[in-house]
Amino acid sequence: MSLRTRLWLVLGGLFLVPLAIGVLVLGFVVPDVKREQLSRSLITDGTVVATELADECERLGLAARGLALEAAVAGPTQATSTAVAQGNADFAALVAPTGRVLAQSGELPAGSPAPGALQGCTSSGSANHVVAERVNVSGVPGAAAAVTARRLDRAFLRDLRDRNGLADDVLLLDGGMVIASTTSAAEADRIAERVGSRKGVVEVEGRLANARGPGQSVPVTVVVAADTSGVEGGTVLLFAVIIVFGAAAAGLLVTIVARGLSQPFAELTVAAERVARGELDTRIDRVGDGEAGRLSDAFNRMTSELRRNMSALEQSREDLRDSLERIGETLSSTHDLEGLLQVVLDTAAVTLGARAGVVLYGTGDQVQVVAEHGLHDVGLLAPVAVTPGKGVLGRVIASGEGVRGRLGSAEPGLEPVTTEPCTGEVLAVPLRSMGNVIGAIALYDRTDGRPFDAADDDALRSLAGQAGIAVDNVQLHQEAQRLSTTDALTGLWNFRYLSMSLAREIERSTRFDRPLAVLMLDLDHFKWVNDTYGHPRGDTVLRELAQRVQEQIREVDTFARYGGEEFVVVLPETTIDGAAQLAERICAAVRREPFRVDGEEPLHVTVSVGGAAFPTHGSSAATLMRAADKALYVAKNEGRDRWHIPDS
Repeated sequence: MSLRTRLWLVLGGLFLVPLAIGVLVLGFVVPDVKREQLSRSLITDGTVVATELADECERLGLAARGLALEAAVAGPTQATSTAVAQGNADFAALVAPTGRVLAQSGELPAGSPAPGALQGCTSSGSANHVVAERVNVSGVPGAAAAVTARRLDRAFLRDLRDRNGLADDVLLLDGGMVIASTTSAAEADRIAERVGSRKGVVEVEGRLANARGPGQSVPVTVVVAADTSGVEGGTVLLFAVIIVFGAAAAGLLVTIVARGLSQPFAELTVAAERVARGELDTRIDRVGDGEAGRLSDAFNRMTSELRRNMSALEQSREDLRDSLERIGETLSSTHDLEGLLQVVLDTAAVTLGARAGVVLYGTGDQVQVVAEHGLHDVGLLAPVAVTPGKGVLGRVIASGEGVRGRLGSAEPGLEPVTTEPCTGEVLAVPLRSMGNVIGAIALYDRTDGRPFDAADDDALRSLAGQAGIAVDNVQLHQEAQRLSTTDALTGLWNFRYLSMSLAREIERSTRFDRPLAVLMLDLDHFKWVNDTYGHPRGDTVLRELAQRVQEQIREVDTFARYGGEEFVVVLPETTIDGAAQLAERICAAVRREPFRVDGEEPLHVTVSVGGAAFPTHGSSAATLMRAADKALYVAKNEGRDRWHIPDS
């Protein structure tokens, strides 16, 4: 074989084949990969938008409940104005059972349903340029429902997109009609026509769009669209690569001619340098059966093994991320705060291979340990409480900055106090809720003896972020439960809780044949108090009455505000005689001394009480309450400031 033939064979093997492969990869594979990445990004962004809409529905639900409670205290007009002025909704209204609007504030977009026809997010046909929530109202004369709504317009979508750092255009569709979008009307109509009723990723003339259909609390179709010009730019890159490779081929040809047999070893050196830079896909062709050939085989086996190990490592990291995401989803549905934080700590310790750890939670001067993992097993001191600003954990809580390193070393921020572990490796990150630091998660020592690294820090921060969201959900759930069962003015149980409690006590009394009584209280001449001294003074009287009555009843009794100036006490394990004695004590406690407010005239207030016993006066909750109400009016008619219980 001639020298020229050998040179062309070498050139063909070294340049033409890789160049052809590169052209194919750049011409076909790379655009497909980029398009797939763009599709996944659109799916993720669509999920973010849908989640934001669902969260908006939850906020509107809380605003509607708050509107109902505010209306019972301050009146419909004031309540609706407050709801809109505070930014809880763009529109708020109280409607009658007939759909007539009693009071409203804010404006609905043109073409929206009447306020009385607005339905909640989960109702079919509820999306028409707004998202709304509707809750039933009790305790407000003439009102049947409280309605809150948020306009779905370009400003809302742009704010949503900017707040979440999205670079895509967002559209909201209802049955193929564009409700709102961040792009032009013509472009939005073009995308909507192409999407139609399809779901998933759709190609729209130079764009990719992902359509996500309506779901729970999201009554609209969410479409996220992005330009694909970056994908098409791969052709320009292809030509640039061809030019670069052609120039490199010419230069290498001169080098091969000049260096001759030394070229295989030079190529091996270049390939090794590429591997050192992280290009593990590098391969070299075998040159003969001599040392260069065996060396090239060993090199190729080495890079193949490195690729296999890197692939396994990447898969392991993917599995870890998937595990953390699943844990995060689980945490978001948990309402047991201490159990939730214990799951977070155990997951962090197992995932990162830590021997021990703690979770701190609380506010104020002392932050308590609410979860502990393995501290006693490894002989470490478990802190009982941590003072913000003192020690390693205290500084994490005070500053909101994490720490990583060896305790007691010369690095700043790693000087512990005697109330926390003082030796070994530590990794601690803050735990946040609603943007505020509410505690910290700390891990101690790796089981394999290695120090914690930056990847461990990122993983723990990710898990702490999921835990913070779960804590937010727990706190919101607890607050929603409290608001749904308590009276905002007096702090007593409300009518809803009273109904549940009375039904439960009647069932228990029936099952175990135990006595049960009910007292209904009504302030005498309370309208005169409001008319003469004003409603604020009347509210003060109601709060003090609640306090005086609570001093007379037991912890097992249920004391609730029935409505207006009427209250009910449910008395389990109490006979009719016991109820009469309590009624007398309540009347005496109310009349005992005037109701006083600094700077105002003392008021002499009395109360009338009616009682009834189960099952003597009523065999159900409704009949028992009616009997107590009738007894109350007997006491009123007999002169007030007294009690009455009908004969058995």
